[in-house]
Amino acid sequence: MKYLTSFLFGLLFLYANYDLSAQDSHRQKSIYPEGITVEYGIGSFAVTDEYISTEKYSGPFPYSSISWTNLHSDYVYHLKIDFGNSSEIKNNNVSADIFQFTLNQGFSYALPKFTLFDNDTYLYLGPSAELYFYFNEQNIAVSGLDYAQSFALLVSGGINSQIFYDLFDKLSIEGTLDFNVISFGFRMVDMEESDESPAKILTLISANNVVFTLGPRYFFLDNLSVKTAYLFHLTRVDSWEPLLSAGDNVVFTLTYGF
Repeated sequence: MKYLTSFLFGLLFLYANYDLSAQDSHRQKSIYPEGITVEYGIGSFAVTDEYISTEKYSGPFPYSSISWTNLHSDYVYHLKIDFGNSSEIKNNNVSADIFQFTLNQGFSYALPKFTLFDNDTYLYLGPSAELYFYFNEQNIAVSGLDYAQSFALLVSGGINSQIFYDLFDKLSIEGTLDFNVISFGFRMVDMEESDESPAKILTLISANNVVFTLGPRYFFLDNLSVKTAYLFHLTRVDSWEPLLSAGDNVVFTLTYGF
């Protein structure tokens, strides 16, 4: 991930030396999906949460989100809430209830338009702030005050990027990549067995939260569009008992601009 971060910052530095007036602002406004977006995804989820078990649990994991995007003269503001929940994450006959929630806010700045395979391509890059919450409850028999639960919380500063590849007048290919750079992390710890702090400052070496999407968008009208995309979400936290989760979803989105 450190190489990816260096690459993106290198792009930002490189394009900052060009004349931003080269951007076709009118075309950008028509290709960028401004407004309210609702999204639903179906797919799978796999997790190894060593606070509870070293075994991998996996199963179906539906995903939903709602977001708001507003284009300004020199930047794009976006706010997104997404969540997923499933009680069918299993390892053999043992199941777990998994819940994930993300609140992401960011700003994106347009880099100069360029041409790829004779088609216009628009790239946006900017900072983001994110709150990510994960909760795992095992469906196993326990006695007394014992329980089998695990959670992780990341409050992060990161980088968001979007790319729009202009195929035709109403059809484009979109890709996004969001990832954390530094985080304030919380993790459940066993206070009886360890004096380890439940809160730590985390870097890319100790925690990653990465979301990647890619898919086509079609504009029925200037303010109404639909998209189908592949979504991949990876979370890794190593500063305590390791947590590693990954989700694959096919998502369907509807965007309406006011």
